[in-house]
Amino acid sequence: MMYKKTIKLLLFIIALIPTVNLSGQTRFARPDTVPDYASYRHLDECIAAIRRMKQQAVLADPVWLDTLSILTQVEKRLPQEVVKYAGECVSRIDADTVPLKQVHMYAEALLVADRDEDAEKLYLRWADTIDNNPAGEGFWQKILTYLNAIPVRMDKALSVYNSGLPKFHPDSVSTNVTFRSMVGSRLLAVGDYSLANQIGREIIEITDTMSDKYRTPAYNFSASAIIFPFLKRLMPQEAIDSLELSTEAYRNYMASIWKSVFGHEPDLEIGPFAKKAPPVAGKYWYSNLNSTGEIQAILPTVTPDTPAITIVYFAGGGCHSHYKKVDLGRNNGIASCWGAIHRIRSIMKQYPNIKLTVVSNTFGSFADAPPLNPQQEADTLANYLLGFHGLKGTHVIYETDFIRLADYDNRKVDIETDNQAQYKFGPFSLHTANEVVIVDELGQIFHFGPLVDTRNNLEFTVDSRIKAVMSRAANRGKN
Repeated sequence: MMYKKTIKLLLFIIALIPTVNLSGQTRFARPDTVPDYASYRHLDECIAAIRRMKQQAVLADPVWLDTLSILTQVEKRLPQEVVKYAGECVSRIDADTVPLKQVHMYAEALLVADRDEDAEKLYLRWADTIDNNPAGEGFWQKILTYLNAIPVRMDKALSVYNSGLPKFHPDSVSTNVTFRSMVGSRLLAVGDYSLANQIGREIIEITDTMSDKYRTPAYNFSASAIIFPFLKRLMPQEAIDSLELSTEAYRNYMASIWKSVFGHEPDLEIGPFAKKAPPVAGKYWYSNLNSTGEIQAILPTVTPDTPAITIVYFAGGGCHSHYKKVDLGRNNGIASCWGAIHRIRSIMKQYPNIKLTVVSNTFGSFADAPPLNPQQEADTLANYLLGFHGLKGTHVIYETDFIRLADYDNRKVDIETDNQAQYKFGPFSLHTANEVVIVDELGQIFHFGPLVDTRNNLEFTVDSRIKAVMSRAANRGKN
């Protein structure tokens, strides 16, 4: 009886509760609206919005940046809607009255909005209020603003550069050379090889006669971090002629550049140019060079081997990076193996007689798959790189030894492989994942490191080196 009364009371209470129109759950969707950029009042808001729009335009691009030629990248323009919204956001900026404290940020925003005349007007005001000494950071930043614009404002950047050079103090040798190297690196990156080479020659002329009193610790730091890396990427006619002669001659050329910059002969500081590349080691060997193109297990052989020009591609455990978060869009041309593999394929298409050796290690798993035994992992890697990515060559996979740290949650620590040990030359470790070593017909190293760097334009350096080696009498007719 008490139970029935309780039920009636509950039903009565429920009847008093206002009815609610309930519906099934729906996935949250961001409203398809565009912010009112014209209402933005502060520069920081505009800059953040413009940079976000530029990044989204890159992520949305269906073409991977590192598969484009550098000239194609330089000529790419921002989508019209980005220019339009940037224009709305900076519509309040008056180049005649805006504060000059953040002049480079204002100029950056104006260039995105295609307001180049206003950016120049702003910089003219700025020049009247400062000591226009090119040694200052502001002078370099002005050039960089024009060179980093999309599309690149090359004429404006060079105008600023040429007007500033005569203003260097005669004793500012270190700053002069460093500044030239910085500008030259950016010119090389945007495809102006002729002017970059000219700047390189000017640097050598200065450093050849430079007194040791100017080779201070600050200069040596700049020389290691900026000056020599720039000169190393250049391929003027002198470099091409020496490499066409032999890799040893090219090594001597690079040594002369080092001596000019640092004032003494190098040891291994210039890199392992002309060093003999050791044969790679591995337990599992595969090839797809048979008549059918199928991936097959093969017996170990010697690679790289003479007299073939060979690309040794260190692919690590595949093309996969592990992140704690996934950014908006895909990883378009950054920290990816796709660009390097594309470059390898394009090089081998141009030079069919160049051979390829892919080197991998086992790590116990592949991408996000469950743990694999070494044989399974090796099969997976071969099918991935020789099959899915279509690389044509020999694939050598080293079974990585490891230890377990019992006191640290049984974590696994890989032991250095024979390849990692053998491909160390002084401070240079050439077994870095997603990098290559290219050897000539004598097995001597003439290129090492990445194949792709969209910011520094390694495509020019690599292509020039390969072309020079292929021009040797021993290699002619093998293209």
